[in-house]
Amino acid sequence: MATKQQLKAATERIASVRKEMKAAGIDALIVAHTPHLRYLFGFSGSMGMGIISQRDLYFFTNDLYAVQVQKEVYALDGLKTIIDRDFWGAAAQRTIAKKWKTVGFDPTRTMVSGLKAMKKAMSPATLKEVRGLVERITMVKTAGEIKDISVAAQLASTTYEHLLNFVKPGITELEVATFIASTSRQLGSEKDAFDIIVVGAARSAMPHGRASSSVIKSGDVVTVDFGCCWNGMYSDMTRTFAVGTPSKKVVDVFAVLYDAHLSALDAAVSGVNAAALDAAARDLITKAGYGDFFKHSLGHGLGYEVHEDPRISWANTKQEVPTNCVITIEPGIYLPGKFGMRIEDDVVVTPSGADILTTAPRELVIV
Repeated sequence: MATKQQLKAATERIASVRKEMKAAGIDALIVAHTPHLRYLFGFSGSMGMGIISQRDLYFFTNDLYAVQVQKEVYALDGLKTIIDRDFWGAAAQRTIAKKWKTVGFDPTRTMVSGLKAMKKAMSPATLKEVRGLVERITMVKTAGEIKDISVAAQLASTTYEHLLNFVKPGITELEVATFIASTSRQLGSEKDAFDIIVVGAARSAMPHGRASSSVIKSGDVVTVDFGCCWNGMYSDMTRTFAVGTPSKKVVDVFAVLYDAHLSALDAAVSGVNAAALDAAARDLITKAGYGDFFKHSLGHGLGYEVHEDPRISWANTKQEVPTNCVITIEPGIYLPGKFGMRIEDDVVVTPSGADILTTAPRELVIV
């Protein structure tokens, strides 16, 4: 059952959604994205749907989750829980939309196959595409959410510290990934945040390369990217280390990357423009001659999902990063056929600067 604090937070979130709905000119909002269902209703299952109007709340799930609903879903004022395998059929049967003129839905979270049934169930209301309404609310984290992300970040940091004592020449990338997964679970992580990235030697030039049977050799540079989960909140951390003495080129490139990373951390203050924050790292990398080898954006929001708003990118020129937004800072340099490297920290953006949640050593450790 939800605590008083959880119920209070959920009530405030619903109120914020209703405020955004009014600004968007919609009478009701369909919520189908599972992380948003956990955020608003407390439900952690994989099959559900919520509909929010200014006066009513509906939560739909099927009978496989009948017991889970009783344990998890918040007892919000006016909430009606409907258990049925045909969500839209149940909504139509109850004619819940009969007093609504406009119902909003996020087209990026809606399958084409379900659009026809949605339209029929919400008749006579008109459907309206509304993008990112819930994301605008989830972007700013509460103290409790920040605490949970911090725990997830510490789980990842501790796992990495254990990893440094495990890695040696002759083991495979898959063995490293297995160690990360098993150690993080033993420490308390609910699950892997995503498919664990372990890439060594020339393979480390692949930003999103997955662990393979490739053997790690002395002199290789290795990048690991993984995250943990605590109370439904995620961490996301990348570290690069060397197995044996690295080449001078590796050391020199890492020095550029490290300086760029610190520059971005210094720039991560409340109200910073997302593109300007990206530039704090990118400009240093470009000046050093590696701009063409930093292909991705500097970072992203983090919380109920591994990738949330805001996108910390050169292309995001109009968005500012608000206070208590948790983001990643992850510059990278990737030299095809040679090696690659990335440093990623999870930080809370505050008026006084970045509060760093990932505490594992970010220097080029030699094991």
